[in-house]
Amino acid sequence: MAPLTLDQFPEELLERILAHALPSPRPQWLHSPAHPSTRLAPLLTSHQLTRIATPLLYHSVHLPTPDKACLLLRTLRAEPALAAHVRCLSIAGVWRDAAEVMSLCTEALYALDLNITFDSDDEDPARTDEMFAEALSRLTGVRHLTLRKPNNLYLSLPRARPFINAVALAIPSWKNLRTAHVAFKLSDDTPTSPVTSAPVAFAPFALPTITASRTPSTPGTGPVSQLSSALAAAPHLHTFTTHLPSVWNTSILSVSANPRLERIALLSPTCNPPLSSYSCLNHDTTQQAIVPTGLFLMEARRHQRLGELIKAGTPIIRTRAHTMGTPSPSPSPPPPPPPTTTSCVPSTSNTTAGGMGKRESGVGLGLRIEIDDTDVGTGLGEVAAACSSARVSGATGTGMGVRGKGKGKGRM
Repeated sequence: MAPLTLDQFPEELLERILAHALPSPRPQWLHSPAHPSTRLAPLLTSHQLTRIATPLLYHSVHLPTPDKACLLLRTLRAEPALAAHVRCLSIAGVWRDAAEVMSLCTEALYALDLNITFDSDDEDPARTDEMFAEALSRLTGVRHLTLRKPNNLYLSLPRARPFINAVALAIPSWKNLRTAHVAFKLSDDTPTSPVTSAPVAFAPFALPTITASRTPSTPGTGPVSQLSSALAAAPHLHTFTTHLPSVWNTSILSVSANPRLERIALLSPTCNPPLSSYSCLNHDTTQQAIVPTGLFLMEARRHQRLGELIKAGTPIIRTRAHTMGTPSPSPSPPPPPPPTTTSCVPSTSNTTAGGMGKRESGVGLGLRIEIDDTDVGTGLGEVAAACSSARVSGATGTGMGVRGKGKGKGRM
């Protein structure tokens, strides 16, 4: 039997083989494989391999710079059929070319990873934000959403608020949204929040006034509140991931109102969320456990639904007492001495010439004590005299003491 050549293999088998050989574009925070060009070399040897591997090359696309977005946009405009192969799209900034790329990949895109970073050289930022909002509204098959931002960017900035608002307005059209990952701490932008409330004028000589804290009954109009409300209404959302807030806010509480939600994963500030855009590439990420001592978790325990979701999706370190080292075994205590039995010697009455009797008693220690009734009577008389002298005058008390001592027969 003649041996099979590579072109005689089934294309399904060749596709699975090439899936392990081809490198996939990955974000800058992940380690890229060394020398990717050596793995792409086999595709230059055969038109068949190129045709089979082309969908794999465009399966997961990462755009780290505006120049990369411009080059990809040029390729997709030349060959629009390639946009149908894009399944996972990661964009590291809000750029106009990236918005056009996203609008061309609306057919099969199901994982979207967005980084809230703006280009300072953009001549018309308002137009760029508008194009991004339009591209997000055209997407319909998004199942995994990831939002990131750098540490030096605040959600209260003028361009960040419209971007979050555009994502919140696009979520209702994503009927198949399964997971949402917010890779930063959500802040509360409700009208009663200290961040969004009106500033109080400084009056150094004014008396402090105590105002009761108010909880808004209606959802806020801020972008974070709209994002939380949109996630709470997502019909198929089952996992929500975000960073553990430092203080209590109602953003995560609003998301927990989703009846289809199964778990909430709270990450430590040093941990990145699971790479939803690259979940198809089987990149395992280990979630770090958190310590349940923060102000947010202390308040979250009061809400039953929120506490159950956090417990289902967040590994929490159990606080317990720890001992240093292994205690050495202590020697066993000596056995207790045998109990001592007390034997009572029956008293014998010896009549003396004065008519006074003596008693003998055994104490149980081998001693024999003789007790004279005369001494007992004398002692009782002295006790009675001491008690009487405290209640009456000195002369009367002295007489009673002499009488008690003289009689000695225990008139008490």
